[in-house]
Amino acid sequence: MKKKVAILIGILVLLIICVVYLFILIYKENTTVGPEITRNETGQDISKQEFLYKDELLELGYTISEIDSIQDKLSNVDIRNYLLTKKYDGLLSFMASPYFKTPNINRYQTYYDKNSYTYNEVVMYTEIGLDQEFYSNIEDADTERGILILVNKYYAIDENYDANLVAISDELGGGKMNVDAYDHFKEMCEAAKKDGIKLKSVSAYRSYNTQKNIYNNYVKKDGQSKADTYSARPGHSEHQTGLAVDINTASSSAHFENTKEYDWLIKNSYKYGFILRYPEDKTFITGYKYEPWHYRYVGEDAASKIKSENITFEEYTIKYIDN
Repeated sequence: MKKKVAILIGILVLLIICVVYLFILIYKENTTVGPEITRNETGQDISKQEFLYKDELLELGYTISEIDSIQDKLSNVDIRNYLLTKKYDGLLSFMASPYFKTPNINRYQTYYDKNSYTYNEVVMYTEIGLDQEFYSNIEDADTERGILILVNKYYAIDENYDANLVAISDELGGGKMNVDAYDHFKEMCEAAKKDGIKLKSVSAYRSYNTQKNIYNNYVKKDGQSKADTYSARPGHSEHQTGLAVDINTASSSAHFENTKEYDWLIKNSYKYGFILRYPEDKTFITGYKYEPWHYRYVGEDAASKIKSENITFEEYTIKYIDN
């Protein structure tokens, strides 16, 4: 009898141990940090890639094949958050772009309907910000990008930005420049000199306050609308980064584009990490009229890609940095 009791007690203890162990496993599973689970209003986990919104998409007018493509490429969370309010006629074409971001689908469709760009161009230009007015929805420039910082009519730096400056020699025009940019600028000028080409800076680094005074004077002279086509507002000038330099001139009337110096720069500047920042055929992207004298240091790799692909720094940023 005692033996049977002992056996029963042993079995009971084992059962208790198993139950406790199961509770511990369940507790750990529920408390372990891991991927966030997104649930709908009823508590259903919709983070898993199951076709949860086929009926809703059918009601909006999408075909079965379109729905298969949508639910194959997009998460249920994105579908729920961005695609269930209306049908987007260009959705699948927008999704084919490598720069596509679901939260911006409405912006893509609106911009496409107003312009004659291709679907891929619409996505690219929207990601740049061109579907919105210049100087609207301004964001802080990403200062962590170093020489690849993007400063334009959508991204700004404050008056305390550290450009890591060094003095430019009087022989090369004087003033100041970012130390890395200046090393390559000197190298470029020396190479040009061997080819009988003389290059020098007429304007490199400008402080926030200097740019403010320059811009305000242009506004008084020509009005803000016109001034914005050729002068940056304070905080939006590449010159404040110390990475930009106006070479030999800063005047349209000088027609620098017709000089041998310009020809040399177009053919060679990328080898030293510089790009023509505001090309003649890209003003709708850069927001500035053609400036054949304005060069920006971005490093040899970026400069080579920008030249070979005939793109702007804005386009390069979307293709190679943000994507």
